[in-house]
Amino acid sequence: MRAMPNRIVAVLVTAVLAWSLANPIAAIADGDERLWGQTRYETSVAVSQRFDPRPAVAFVATGTDYPDALAGAAAAAATGGPLLLTSRTHLPAVVRMELQRLKPKKIIVLGLAGAISDDVVKSLSALAPTERVGGADRYATSQRLIDRVFSSTRSVAIATGRGYADALVTGAAAGGAGAPLLLIDGGRTVVPTGTIAALRRWGVEEIAIAGGHGAVDIHIEQQLRTAGFAVTRHAGPTRFETAVAVNAAYYSAATPDAVFLSTGLDFPDALSASALAGHRHAPLYLTRKTCVPKAAHDAITDLDADLITVGGVGAVSAAAAANTACPGSAPRIPKWATTGWELSSDIVPYDDRTPVDVHDRSITLDATGLRIYERRDNGVRADHPVAYAQYGISALMEYQRTGTKLWLDRALRHGERLTQMRTERDGAWWFPYLFPWTYYERTLTVPWWSGMAQGEALSLFVRLHEETGDARWWTAAEQTWASFLQPPVAGSPWSTMVDRGRLFFEEYAGNQPPLLVLNGQVFAAFGVYDYWQATGDPRARAYVDGAATTVLKIMPLIRKPGGVSYYCAQEPYCQSSRWQNANYHAIHSWQLDTLARLTGDTAFTKWADLLRSDWQRSARFAQPPTLGWEDGPPQ
Repeated sequence: MRAMPNRIVAVLVTAVLAWSLANPIAAIADGDERLWGQTRYETSVAVSQRFDPRPAVAFVATGTDYPDALAGAAAAAATGGPLLLTSRTHLPAVVRMELQRLKPKKIIVLGLAGAISDDVVKSLSALAPTERVGGADRYATSQRLIDRVFSSTRSVAIATGRGYADALVTGAAAGGAGAPLLLIDGGRTVVPTGTIAALRRWGVEEIAIAGGHGAVDIHIEQQLRTAGFAVTRHAGPTRFETAVAVNAAYYSAATPDAVFLSTGLDFPDALSASALAGHRHAPLYLTRKTCVPKAAHDAITDLDADLITVGGVGAVSAAAAANTACPGSAPRIPKWATTGWELSSDIVPYDDRTPVDVHDRSITLDATGLRIYERRDNGVRADHPVAYAQYGISALMEYQRTGTKLWLDRALRHGERLTQMRTERDGAWWFPYLFPWTYYERTLTVPWWSGMAQGEALSLFVRLHEETGDARWWTAAEQTWASFLQPPVAGSPWSTMVDRGRLFFEEYAGNQPPLLVLNGQVFAAFGVYDYWQATGDPRARAYVDGAATTVLKIMPLIRKPGGVSYYCAQEPYCQSSRWQNANYHAIHSWQLDTLARLTGDTAFTKWADLLRSDWQRSARFAQPPTLGWEDGPPQ
């Protein structure tokens, strides 16, 4: 195609400038509106025209791929400049004219010559002082951009560079808060040491991860937290819910005058929208073409602000632009059966038997005082949430018995490790299992979750707070309690479920059918009971009541008349000899006795006595079994 004669370009520039002067651009019109163009470049210009002239910086990125522009959107939002798109080999005329209108003091080109050619940089240099910021890959580019634009920052947002959806929204939110967006390879299990060094060089203290575990691996979250950073994760089961979670975190106390909406199924429109949304301190939500996902619809409705759609009807339909909700609703935990007991407020679970014997020489600790757990399948050391929580509870009880500070230090160390290894779902803390677990032709793949781990961690945090008065343990308790309130959602942590009106805290919550394990159910209930004692929260009381009611309902499935009881209640899978375990039989009767004390109901005592009449340990096994989880279910 032949280049346009200079006189034609001049006429077009004059026409665009005249239109701009006749149509003020700084204010957003009252009511909902749509910003769009026939191409992605024109759409980026339509968005850019909402910026005042003479910005400190205008950012230019390729419109044919997203990685460089993702970090650039946060930088643009933070500096108050637009993000414009260009083709790799030439600068679109409409973009040139917009830059002539803007008259930026500087232009930053994102990416190396493979993304934007030197010819384009030369064209931009004729409009304003221009520099290129790029690295060997998308991750290096985002780091160099932070060095160039921010240099130092207390907070940073992190998103995977393998996709665009989470970073689009997070770039807007973080940039609006004056923080950069760092891209990482979320599919790896660690970030490079150079990235850790960069975070320290910038002075980062707080890190917000955008996206679920499929986007940013849970090991990265643990690595960053163990390295000393305060890490939070904002995520939902899909990109649409993740956008809602990110916005809820960044705009919790804000009342924006506008809300932005763009397609979540492609990147170009939302790249420029991200810069403008962040500049306006307004949330950016993602939508499907024909309707807005329910969580985003509800959030937009609650904000009751002008809705600005970015992109044409081919990307966001008129119905979606009107915030028409997609069918469906957010999952909730169904109602469950309760008995209505008046729970005793002065019982202390484990007061007659610690979860583990801290003097047992077979239990080994590392140099920091943390219990060492080695996987049964390969002997490799791994984090085991239940092992940590049980040792922590037992060490704290030993400190309270003896006054020896060593035991308090060990209890604190185990609580600390649980907080380091946690992940988050909508603010709730979860303690993952990151190794597979196999039992009878079934294997739980990673990550998987355990209601028992959640409950015993809750017990430890409540008790550490009561002992030390340290507010961090109360924060840990509150966030762990929040996990019990979350319903099962595919791809997200879960453990609380209702089956046929019965409330369960599933001990093996993952990709296999729930086992409905008795001892895990009760240990989890003990944790909720500890929380209820500390708070008087009626919800916690209802959970303890429901969990204990479930125990009575499933005891006929657990008891083996004349023999050792079954480990779990799933029918008919658990009602076989392979699930009979003498250690857990003794634990069951002890747990039932404790529930009798908590509820005042002798029905639990009767079941405990039945189990003891069915089978009792011989003199050779007179010592009570540990309450530890080393055996786990049979394999």
